[in-house]
Amino acid sequence: MRTVQRRFTLIGAAVALLVAGCGTGPSHVGSAAIVGDTVLPLEQVQQRLDVVLKKEPEAQKLHDQRKLDQVARQLVTLGVQHELIEQAARREGVTVSEEAVTESVEQAGGAELASQNTVYDAATFRERAKDQLLLVELARKYVDRMEVTFDYFFTKDNADAIAKAKQVAADPAKMAEFVADAPAGTQGQTLSKEGQRVRSAESPQAAQSPLFGVPAGTVVAFAPDPSSAQWIVAYVTDRKTDVRASGESSTEQLTPQVLEQIGLRLVQTLAGDPEIQVNPRYGLWDGTALSLAASEGELSGYQATVRQKSS
Repeated sequence: MRTVQRRFTLIGAAVALLVAGCGTGPSHVGSAAIVGDTVLPLEQVQQRLDVVLKKEPEAQKLHDQRKLDQVARQLVTLGVQHELIEQAARREGVTVSEEAVTESVEQAGGAELASQNTVYDAATFRERAKDQLLLVELARKYVDRMEVTFDYFFTKDNADAIAKAKQVAADPAKMAEFVADAPAGTQGQTLSKEGQRVRSAESPQAAQSPLFGVPAGTVVAFAPDPSSAQWIVAYVTDRKTDVRASGESSTEQLTPQVLEQIGLRLVQTLAGDPEIQVNPRYGLWDGTALSLAASEGELSGYQATVRQKSS
């Protein structure tokens, strides 16, 4: 499978598409992030940051302006994503050949050329190329088999969406109230509904959204269109990964880039939902964007397990 390498620019790049304290399990001392039982060492992040500083003039400018944090967050984001991808691939029995990785790198112009103006060097560019191919294969395995059922409503902005999503998380009965109270749509647009069912084979775009990356019993809030202030709040009531689509497989009609984004959306779940702990100096994990956010106020969405009433 061939894929197109996308560069992660140093300035203005949206990190797409990482803890101080005591505790059991892996040591927090000297860690940039911990993914399950795997530690991403601070030293490794610093070494990669040094490489970027040496090879990229723009990074040195950020250093001089004391704005290098965004590059460091990007490096930790990629480190966490790499570990999630590796864990997911092991659990799913998915592999890619070294020949396929070499071909992908060569298509990008070779590791040296393709890593220019990025946070990669030749070695880490090859690692990322392998990660991208694994994401494509993970998506190919599931894209024709997923179905989610959810209740949803649209709301005016992020603050209103998050506030209402928190209410749903505390009391799922609130969801029906919010759906009923949502304003009527215009020009055929439906702004609220209960029991909406979407299959990934029929809507690959939806399969890239948080709706397909969380287990049943989760409420999510996010902006489907980043250019719009409007947010959606959705309560996922059912999630299946064994639905067989009728007709031809949709994977052959999807670009590697789309498959990669679907794979990235699935990777944390496929990895077994390991706990992700981040050293506060880098920010915190944003489960909606699957990357780091600088602070809680800069999270791109909200996700929470809905509290079920005891019988």
